[in-house]
Amino acid sequence: MKINITLMYLLLSVAAMSQTNPQELYEAGNLNFKSGNFEKAIENYTELMNMVDEKSVQKTCYINRGLSYDRMKLYDLAITDFTEAIKLDSTDMASFIDRGLSRMHAGYLDKAKQDYNYVVYKNNDKRMLEAALYWLARIHYAEGAFEKVIQNCDQYFRINPNDPELYFIRGTANDMLRNFQQSISDYDKAIEIKPNYVQAIANRGTAKINLLTGSGNLQPTKKETKDACRDLKKAKEFGDSSVDDLIFVYCDRKNK
Repeated sequence: MKINITLMYLLLSVAAMSQTNPQELYEAGNLNFKSGNFEKAIENYTELMNMVDEKSVQKTCYINRGLSYDRMKLYDLAITDFTEAIKLDSTDMASFIDRGLSRMHAGYLDKAKQDYNYVVYKNNDKRMLEAALYWLARIHYAEGAFEKVIQNCDQYFRINPNDPELYFIRGTANDMLRNFQQSISDYDKAIEIKPNYVQAIANRGTAKINLLTGSGNLQPTKKETKDACRDLKKAKEFGDSSVDDLIFVYCDRKNK
C-alpha cells in the first residue's frame, strides 16, 4: 500500500485542526497491516473513517480495511468494504479485483467472475486487466471449462507474453482437451522462460507419451519415447515421483 501524496496532504491539513492526528492513524494502520496485526489495522482505519469525511480518505480506508478483513478470512466483511469503495469510485478497477479475490476466497466464484469480467469489459487499466484474466483462467480451470481457460490465456499473453505459469495452465488445459501437440508447445514456452519448471517438464514428457499413444501407437518403441523419457527422467531428478510409473512402462522396459 503506497501512500498517496494527495491523500497525505489532505491528512496533514486535517491534522492541523484536530487533536488526534489522522496522518498518524493512517500510517499506524498501514504499519499494522504490513506487520500482520490486522485487528489493530482495522481499528485504525475505522477510527480514521469516523474522523475524516473526505471521499478519497473514506475510499482508501474501505480498501485497506477490506484487505485486512480478507487476511483475517472475514470475507463477507471484506466484500462489503470493497463494495463501499466501488460506490465511492467505480472507475478504480483495483477495487473490483480486490472484491473478486475476496469473493473467490469465500467460494462465490460466479460473483468473482462478474467482477473480473467487468474489468475485462472496461479494458481501461492494463495491470488490472492482466490480473482479471489471470484469475478468470484459474477459476475456469477449477470449473473444468478448459476452452475458456485457453481463451483467457490467449488474451493474457497479449499483455504479458512472459508468464511461465499461464503457459503451464494453458498447457494443462490443452492436455485435458487432448490437444497434445499444442500442450507440448505451451510447456516448451514455460520451460524456455523458467528452465527448471519441474511440473512443466513432467507434463511435457507425459504429453509426448500421450501424443504417441493417442494416435493409436499403444506400444511405442524406446526410440520413439526417447524424447519423452528425457523429460520424465529430468523431472524425476528434480524430485517429481509422479512420473515413476511412466518411466517404468515407457523408458526402462526392454522394447526396441
